[in-house]
Amino acid sequence: MITRNLSVSKAIVLWIVWIVPWLVLVTTSAAAQPKVEEFVDPDYGYFFRYPVEWKIRTLPEGKANQDIRVILQGPGGSSFTVVVERIGQVTTPQRFASTPGRKERVEAMMSQTLEQTYKSISRNIKAKSMVVGERHDLSNELGIKYYLATLHNREAGKPIVVAGIHALPYEKDYSINFVMTAFWTPAAGQEQEILTAIFNSFRLAGESRTAEPAEKPRPPAAK
Repeated sequence: MITRNLSVSKAIVLWIVWIVPWLVLVTTSAAAQPKVEEFVDPDYGYFFRYPVEWKIRTLPEGKANQDIRVILQGPGGSSFTVVVERIGQVTTPQRFASTPGRKERVEAMMSQTLEQTYKSISRNIKAKSMVVGERHDLSNELGIKYYLATLHNREAGKPIVVAGIHALPYEKDYSINFVMTAFWTPAAGQEQEILTAIFNSFRLAGESRTAEPAEKPRPPAAK
């Protein structure tokens, strides 16, 4: 089974911990976003669409944050971050297809990511509990791919949603992690639709821009 790089998982954790205080300062609600832009990363082969009013920043800048590729920030305080993780091994479609218990293998990878990354985030933001929401296997002919959504309840303040699409392209020695943080609010219907649209637009190079995913990732509901 592919094991995740703990140093990069730590990079994701540290970035999320840094972004949480910024979330507290940004409280404006998201407006309708009829126009979108597309971001393409030719170095690592992925793309996604986002509202034109959102702020996007590409990295790395110098030697700092080598693993963080993109930061996307919305007017409502939500953010998406792309982190590239070197995993030190390559998986081919033939090798994965011939592996017994492929579905169970992806389930094990999802559990490992929850343990190494999402639970660490929960501890670092001092959440009193973490609720695991949706978890979907989105794997296809281009790579192993899955979606995870968690809700972190705090003693004070709104719960924080941390969710992500994690992709391991075939024939590559890295994974691509598309991670979102946002406050959960019960009346955030329009904003949730925008977040869902951004999630659904994330693709590996070679995937159709128009085809809907077999499962539609959504931020989780509060519990």
